[in-house]
Amino acid sequence: MNHEPIGETKRGDLLSSAKNKQYAKNHHKISAIIKLMKTYLPQIERRILVRPNQTFGILNYDLDNAYPQRMLELVASSPTAKDCWTKRAKFIGGNSFEQPGVGKQVINDKGLTLAKLLKAAAADKALFTGFGIHVNYNANFKIVSANYVRFEDIRLGDTDSPETANKFALYADWGRKTWKNITRSRITFLDKYNPDPDAIKQQVIAAGGWDKYKGQLYYFNPEVDDYPLIEADSVWEDFETEAGIKIFNNREVTTGFLPSTMLFMQSRREEADNSKPDSDEQHYYNVPSQLERDLGTFQGAKSAQKIIVIEYDDENSKPEFKPYSIQNNDKLFETTERSVEARIIKGFSVPKELINSENSSGLSNGGEKKEAIREFNDNTAPDRLELSDVFAEIFGNFYRNINPSGNWTITPVPTEIADDITGIKAGANINQLLLSDIPAANKIAILVHAYGFRQTEAEAMAGASAVD
Repeated sequence: MNHEPIGETKRGDLLSSAKNKQYAKNHHKISAIIKLMKTYLPQIERRILVRPNQTFGILNYDLDNAYPQRMLELVASSPTAKDCWTKRAKFIGGNSFEQPGVGKQVINDKGLTLAKLLKAAAADKALFTGFGIHVNYNANFKIVSANYVRFEDIRLGDTDSPETANKFALYADWGRKTWKNITRSRITFLDKYNPDPDAIKQQVIAAGGWDKYKGQLYYFNPEVDDYPLIEADSVWEDFETEAGIKIFNNREVTTGFLPSTMLFMQSRREEADNSKPDSDEQHYYNVPSQLERDLGTFQGAKSAQKIIVIEYDDENSKPEFKPYSIQNNDKLFETTERSVEARIIKGFSVPKELINSENSSGLSNGGEKKEAIREFNDNTAPDRLELSDVFAEIFGNFYRNINPSGNWTITPVPTEIADDITGIKAGANINQLLLSDIPAANKIAILVHAYGFRQTEAEAMAGASAVD
């Protein structure tokens, strides 16, 4: 075999080819890693998981089927979240219907009015972003009654079963707070809203006649064939944090006897409990000593600063109190509370001036609050429009004409309320200023520069207070 020396050019070509192959191999690995990074984010989890529940014929609203119930409990335990929900509901419901008299129209035999239905639907929409309205028809395919359905009671029917597809399941205790188990026979299934007469006919036939027909459910849901998250789902952990801080503060007050002190005392011999000599019941707990009962009476806010007297027979039986250092949580909790509150307000998209009114300056004749009301009215305008469209669709097919004008516009919250609130607040502050002991010149300066009074008005006010 003839071996020829490899020339410089040929050697360079071979090296170049090897480098290219290695580069291609490395590039392929890097590309695979990048794709993996793009498609796999282990630190991010779905907020709710929807799974078919064949036992009840529904799609579970999260793994425990109680997502809305859990959120309601968290919001109820968080003062800031509850305030934000209330404010958002108020602005979505607005000042009721623009057309006079429409809100007073009764829409079922229980006396429910359009105004009350609007308020209830707005509250659900403010938190859950959806709501439900149950309607029933007469033989002319006209709606004869409408009822409010709590959003947390609604579940989607199992789409894999022909018996529950395109239906909704209503049950008052999905969270199992009242009853330990859910009874399938107590679940009410309603057909999906469809005002088409042919669809209603088929539903009536399937139900076994008009006397057995349960009607339809108008289920407003921003998601398509899925469950929605609550308005502030991104910060629901902060609801829990605020509730935890509240509970901690309460326990500090109600059980706060010598919180930085430990009590050392001799172990005592357990005495038999002979209070019930005829009882065969076996006791497995310690009967508290008199000292323990005395210490218990000194716990809590009402017993603060009291003096306890402890008697002992000798030095060996003398209780010993030893202090230990604990972390001061006041400043830490103060900072945490402020940051948690700010995130909750942001999560609900509510202007902070409407939640923390005591922190606003109250200047410019309520200008800050007025602007906040205008801003929030603009933000919630799409919600009011959606509600108006739903009411127009449903009650445009009512068996009697309850709104001849056809105007279903919802009036926004008026900005004039800012004048009253700010005026009351400013008036109280001005009264305190005038009754204070600071010099009249300082009062005048504050009235002019802080509250916008003219010089002559401020001098007259300060002079009058000085005379008084």
